[in-house]
Amino acid sequence: MVRPGSLAARFQSLDAYAKTLDDFSVKTLSGGILTIIASVAIALLVGHEFMAYRRVDTLAELVVDGERMEKMHINLDVTFPRAPCMILGLDVMDSSGEQQVSLFQHMAKTRLSKDGSVIGLDESAKPTVPAVPAGKDGKPYCGSCYGGVEPENGCCNSCDDVHQAYKRRGWAFTDPDSIEQCVREGYVKTMQAQAGEGCRMRGFIEVNKVTGNAQILAGESIKHGSEYMHTYYDYMPHDYDFSHTIHRLSFGDEFSAQTNPLDGVTKKAHSMRAQFQYFTKIVGSEIRYLNGTVLRSNQYSATEFVKGDATASDTLKVLMSRRTPGFFIMFDISPMRVIYTENKRSLPSFLTSVCAIVGGIFTVARLVDGFVFRTERALQRKRESGKLA
Repeated sequence: MVRPGSLAARFQSLDAYAKTLDDFSVKTLSGGILTIIASVAIALLVGHEFMAYRRVDTLAELVVDGERMEKMHINLDVTFPRAPCMILGLDVMDSSGEQQVSLFQHMAKTRLSKDGSVIGLDESAKPTVPAVPAGKDGKPYCGSCYGGVEPENGCCNSCDDVHQAYKRRGWAFTDPDSIEQCVREGYVKTMQAQAGEGCRMRGFIEVNKVTGNAQILAGESIKHGSEYMHTYYDYMPHDYDFSHTIHRLSFGDEFSAQTNPLDGVTKKAHSMRAQFQYFTKIVGSEIRYLNGTVLRSNQYSATEFVKGDATASDTLKVLMSRRTPGFFIMFDISPMRVIYTENKRSLPSFLTSVCAIVGGIFTVARLVDGFVFRTERALQRKRESGKLA
């Protein structure tokens, strides 16, 4: 017991939760039923609140893209079942005037047989160091560059060295059979041996984040003065087309829940002159995770267009056209950026909701129980007095 007049007695007088002695409390059937209903309701609502507390919501915001001088990766995985790897080139041109040719530094080309099985990697786009014959009088061998721009060491010891020397000069590589190094390495025979094969290209290319296009063509691009000229040589296989399957096409790093509209697209060419064009609109994306990590990527929409894919009745017309067959990806950059921010309810918010649920349900249940109890007592008194039959 608390001594009257003490500090504890003063605190006791502030008690807002006056207690009822057990001798004066009555338990009823209706009260028990209401208690069970209230407990089940509390359990369901608290469970729902807990799930909402654990859930991570994503809020999207659209802002003007203020980034400048950005680079962007184009992630590409595409199969050409009727185009040999050795004849395929990959070039990029953009609105800044920059043109990049033979972008195979981060791309792998896999040779495929007619039935689609893997033959092996194609190394034609990567520099090799072939075995060279000994020079005269025991001196190191130094091959001629046949008029091309010589490398720093002044020697073109492989067919690829001569090829690159021709490119630096702006010449077309029209007659490899007249070049000693190419004859020794069997350059033309190796290329013609790939006739009827397919190719799968996987990897990425780095481009300026400006409007431009990436193109996969048969042949090669040669710089002539300030311009680039595309050419296809007679010694290359001629039985090919640009039928393809896009396994993956994305721009920048990928994130969860990202959808790429061109993934899984398959097109079949009815003519070797078919030109497939994909127009993409790229929107910058920024994902801000709860742990503070920020991922910058891109999303895109796409439309497609096919030129020169003629039926048999139009074959002559297509063959007479000067359209370059190939696979083109045109990309245009949107001035807007979408920012996704992960958001999660705080612990105080969750506890406040739980307290509101528990207190609210018990308060309502007590009111209902009191109403039912008073009604039952009133009916019982009338029944005992004989006023209720």
